[in-house]
Amino acid sequence: MERLRYILSCMKSVTYSICKTVDLKYQEQFGFKLNETTCEKILDYLYAPKDSSSLAVTRILFGLSMMFDIPDERGGSIIDKRWGDPNICHFPLIPFITAIPMPYMAVIYAMLWIGALGITLGYKYRVSASLFTLCYWYLFLIEKSFWNNHSYLFGVVSLLLTFTQANSHWSVDAYLNPTIRKTTVPYWNYFILKYQFFILYFMAGMKKGTAEWLTGYSVQNLSEHWVFTPFKLFLSVPQTDYFIVHWFVFSFDLTVAVWMMWAPSRNIAMLFCSLFHLMNSRLFRIGMFPWVCLATMPLFYPFDWPRTIIGYLDNIKSKLLKLSCMVLYKNVDFKLTLKDNDDSKTKTNQEQPETEDVSVLNDGDSPSKEMLTTNDGFNEGTDEKIEENKTSVNKHDGRYLTLIFVMFHVVSQAILPYSHFITKGYNNWTKGLYGYSWDMMVHTWDLETVVIKVVDNTNNREFYIDPYINSPNDRWTRHGDMVHQYARCLNEKLSARTRQEGGHSELNISIFMDIWCSLNGRFTQRMFDPKVDLLKVSWSPFKPVSFLMPLLDEALDWRGTLQDIKTDVHSWNNYSDVIFSADFPGYDQEKYIPSDLSNITLTILNGSVAYEPEVTSGGYSYKLSRGDHIHLNPDTFHRVINIGDTPAYYMYTFANTSEILNIVPPKPKLPVYQELHRRINNMIKFCKLVISKLFEVYLKMERYLM
Repeated sequence: MERLRYILSCMKSVTYSICKTVDLKYQEQFGFKLNETTCEKILDYLYAPKDSSSLAVTRILFGLSMMFDIPDERGGSIIDKRWGDPNICHFPLIPFITAIPMPYMAVIYAMLWIGALGITLGYKYRVSASLFTLCYWYLFLIEKSFWNNHSYLFGVVSLLLTFTQANSHWSVDAYLNPTIRKTTVPYWNYFILKYQFFILYFMAGMKKGTAEWLTGYSVQNLSEHWVFTPFKLFLSVPQTDYFIVHWFVFSFDLTVAVWMMWAPSRNIAMLFCSLFHLMNSRLFRIGMFPWVCLATMPLFYPFDWPRTIIGYLDNIKSKLLKLSCMVLYKNVDFKLTLKDNDDSKTKTNQEQPETEDVSVLNDGDSPSKEMLTTNDGFNEGTDEKIEENKTSVNKHDGRYLTLIFVMFHVVSQAILPYSHFITKGYNNWTKGLYGYSWDMMVHTWDLETVVIKVVDNTNNREFYIDPYINSPNDRWTRHGDMVHQYARCLNEKLSARTRQEGGHSELNISIFMDIWCSLNGRFTQRMFDPKVDLLKVSWSPFKPVSFLMPLLDEALDWRGTLQDIKTDVHSWNNYSDVIFSADFPGYDQEKYIPSDLSNITLTILNGSVAYEPEVTSGGYSYKLSRGDHIHLNPDTFHRVINIGDTPAYYMYTFANTSEILNIVPPKPKLPVYQELHRRINNMIKFCKLVISKLFEVYLKMERYLM
């Protein structure tokens, strides 16, 4: 009993100590204790004046990054191919928000780029930022197959910047209209941006806290890249993959934002974060994402860091000027220099009171100069009191609207990455669409084959379609919602082609898709049921995908064995390779062996299958069980049927003779000049395309008006 009392006393003491520490840290951050929290105090915290120079730098760098992002990742340099081909299927998120035809799509891109330029310059900032945000989200919503986490991030950041006072410093607006110019802005302008990038890092770490990532299977052999050379001085490639790529990156993503916010660790965290983003820029083709992250990292420094740097540079300049004058003109009194310094100090002191008057309020709430001017008898009149009360009410209304906006953003960004239990229709082997989830690099896909079979029910015949001839990319193959959309789009394209040829307006066809891919080093398996007619099946964003095949997680124990087999096969020669396949009971796989493969062997790892060679060999079938193997001929078809009651696992080993003649020249390690040259060329192509398409729009409008 005494021991229990002692334990309870210790627990109470520890709990009290933790609560006291949390309350102390809370008070240090917000200026008031946890139990003293009120809406008014939170508003005072959010409206505390902070230096506006860091926000201005963020605005400039983000706008500049988007100007280069539009011709590249937004497809601006290939808008005629991306949006002008009538045979291409698109995948809108909302069915009634679709792409407008060319050349009118060029108008969207022109407004998008002009908006980015306006953000950079701070010219007509509200209009420019709103224009960019609307056009960007329009492009985002009309094509899901191009979604990335960073594409979503750019859209959110542009939306947040639209509501801030980022044009109050170092902007054309501030130059043309001095009333806009402010040396301070309310803290909420910084808070929403810092919180967004905190979510980016923290959620990326949370999503990596899975068995897939922590066991080292999410990203394999990435450390073979030259950027990991320093680690490979004391670690092997597998060790680098496991300890650096998986465990260090997990810890880094989870905590780096905290380290950047904490002053004692900020500089070291900034160094690691910079190296991390620079490595990503070499490892992956992710556009401007690393550069946007680098550009926004200074948000975690003190708000006046640009002024500090400018003051430091001015000090150095002044000392160098003084030193040069001393060398050239000894014993000369530098009255002119001293006079300039005094004038500069006087000017700064004169500007300071105006800053203090308006710093706490935002643009919409800033009082006029007349209201700030004291006047004898001003508070004595009834009309003046009423006007003052109205101003106070409007001020508080604006502050509360800001609080609602900030709280909505905080809550929504915390919930969205884990909202997949609501949008079940977008869940496949992974949770949700690849966009707002922040599951960056958590899933590695290896797409093997995509077969699209069309059955003409009227004429009782079947034919196959090239899976990529009508699609902008292969992203659709891994998402049930897009597979469903693609089947309907193909039906519309085939019906339109039939009408052009004078046939029936509507075809009586069925479309079946057989998609084989591997997730994180598993067996290659089919993802969707090839026996389901995709034109007859229904899909809902709130219901699970009915035609999705389950992921064969019972084969997870094989992954270590598969890695050993792959290492052994690759050691045979430089051109040997292996493909691991798994199939469900009662299903079969028809496969074509390309002519450029040799030494092809089918080996059964587990289960029982029936092997049927091409019909020309007589139509016989062979039963193969665990450990059996059979040699295959190139340029032939064959079928593998799972005749057992459990999933069958087998592998193909082969030598790819085409790689013997395919000599790939080594890539430059730091192609900075090539990348810059490519981006400039894309910008030039983009400008030419947009101008030519806008001219087409002008001619069409002119003909229409005439």
